[in-house]
Amino acid sequence: MITKWKLFNFKSINQGDPLEFGPLTIFAGANSSGKSTLLQSMLLISQTLSHRIRSRSVVLNGALTRLGQFDDLKSNGGAANQIVVEWECVPAGESPLMALDGPQPFGRRVVFYGRSTERIRRVSCELAFDCDPDSPQRELYQLQPQLFSCRVATTAVDEENVDVHSWIEVRRASLAGLDAGEKMRRLSVEDAPNEPVRQSLELDVSLDSESVSDIRVDYPTAEPVGCLVRHFLPDTVALRINVTEEEARAIVSTVCDDSPRGPRRRVGPDRDILIPEQALALLREVIGAELLRDLFPPQQQALLSEPGEVAGSTGVSLRDWSDRIRRLPPARRLEIRQRIREQAELADRLLGLIRGERSDRFEVIPYRPPTNVLDGVMYLDYFFSARVKYLGPLRDEPKALYPLAPGVDPTDVGLRGEYTAAVLDLNKGQRIRYIPTSAFRGAEVPAKAQVLVRTLEAAMLDWLQYLGVAENVQTKDRGKFGHELKVVLPGRTQAHDLTHVGVGVSQVLPILVMCLLAEPDTTLIFEQPELHLHPRVQTLLGDFFLSMSLLGKQCILETHSEYLINRLRFRAAASADDEVSKKIVMYFVEKPADTSVFRRVIVNEYGAIADWPEGFFDQSQNEAEEILKAATRKRQSQGGRLPRAERHN
Repeated sequence: MITKWKLFNFKSINQGDPLEFGPLTIFAGANSSGKSTLLQSMLLISQTLSHRIRSRSVVLNGALTRLGQFDDLKSNGGAANQIVVEWECVPAGESPLMALDGPQPFGRRVVFYGRSTERIRRVSCELAFDCDPDSPQRELYQLQPQLFSCRVATTAVDEENVDVHSWIEVRRASLAGLDAGEKMRRLSVEDAPNEPVRQSLELDVSLDSESVSDIRVDYPTAEPVGCLVRHFLPDTVALRINVTEEEARAIVSTVCDDSPRGPRRRVGPDRDILIPEQALALLREVIGAELLRDLFPPQQQALLSEPGEVAGSTGVSLRDWSDRIRRLPPARRLEIRQRIREQAELADRLLGLIRGERSDRFEVIPYRPPTNVLDGVMYLDYFFSARVKYLGPLRDEPKALYPLAPGVDPTDVGLRGEYTAAVLDLNKGQRIRYIPTSAFRGAEVPAKAQVLVRTLEAAMLDWLQYLGVAENVQTKDRGKFGHELKVVLPGRTQAHDLTHVGVGVSQVLPILVMCLLAEPDTTLIFEQPELHLHPRVQTLLGDFFLSMSLLGKQCILETHSEYLINRLRFRAAASADDEVSKKIVMYFVEKPADTSVFRRVIVNEYGAIADWPEGFFDQSQNEAEEILKAATRKRQSQGGRLPRAERHN
């Protein structure tokens, strides 16, 4: 889940310190104070990493949000050219409530992209982008901002449960503006073998020392000089290597290695490395010409003659050497290995011969980042493209028939909840884990609330009845016309489509379906979930969001509902400990001038707010106080006479 978020130069937000997020994070405040701006920044990251065109660094206008162009997003009067978004994610561990048989929740044991998050403790990212003000393509970059820098830091645990910190940072190249050929010449390398390698030099890259050491296990001469990115996340590192030195080390590693698997060093899977004549002469001296000739067929044995005896000979293929060593009878192979082991200085002598025969030659090659770095990058990619869900404030109006579900994600209810009927019809038999409403019918929510495994339909009906908006829901596939959805209202027996019942049902259903289908370690973002709902329903909706947070699903709400917030305060006060209050993180947002200010509102274990901000849901109390004052003044002006109704009684 998201644990921290920070914005700089993003509309009205210029934060000095990151905002801390919890399992249930709430933003309240006046209109146009900056609440939605914060949510837009989260949707921006999600829609960017979900976009299919990986070359787009930042997608301002997409399926989740439309932000216009770069200057619309940049803070008014800001001196900085870059917009910065910074965040931290912690994969959700297994909740105590989820200790059931069956599939494990996402986080510690579930695989993403073929990788497990079991080792990841936290991942942070700092992204900076701009419209490259010095570029002649500035107008294009207004709509398609360019990556300025991105840093991804990962904290993982090793086999001994010790934290391991790694990071990778990419930044617009200091050689930007030069053509690829000139950059190559400055790096003293030959021309790039393909276009992706040339593109990688547009960004400089740096990694932590341990990651660089990991890379140099494969390529001892490696120097990271560039990087390819997927949107803004580092994907493939470009390494500058000394090919001559790498080939020399590969030859020595292969010839002197005792392992039956062959060489551990690598230069490139398609590179045909030759053992030069001078090195073969040394091997013939060490191993013996007779034994060495057993390795090769007659047509190649001429290469094992004295150096210079065969005109035009250049050496023996390293791959050929390895294959033939492996094919020897065990006794002969052991004899060769033994003779090589007896020569303690053979490796150094071979290296010296090869280095002396060949001049240094440099190339740029692609390389996947080390495991710890790659795990963190891939987790962020997966989380924001698949585990961030959003439901907007303006839900779809009631209809008799609803559109077909999108084919990409069968659990996507749509930004307005327009696919709720289709998603419910498709998934109503799916078994899910949920906390039943019986856990919330008393004042105190049990610390170990029971988790049931039921169908989506059964869980949804349980909560619909608890909220008091419907007794039953029926869905039916109507083919090319879409999906039909009917409900039975409390106290009724006949089902009606949503055009004949209150708007509240159509507002609540998308929330329930979206949340109940979500996996643990999903972040669910809602804008004004209370719209068109009766105060009682708003109140009980607080229990539903609390149940989601107890299941490891993060809920982020932008709300104007004091009923919902007061319900959460009540749950915190009624709880026997501080477990409920620890899950709630609340901010009051105000904009006294042109900059949004996020003020943390602490709800303690007694449900009290110690430092109540002015304007934070105090209007009702102020109005009640004014009513009492007005009534008192009226009584005094009437000489203490009772109101007419009271006199008649």
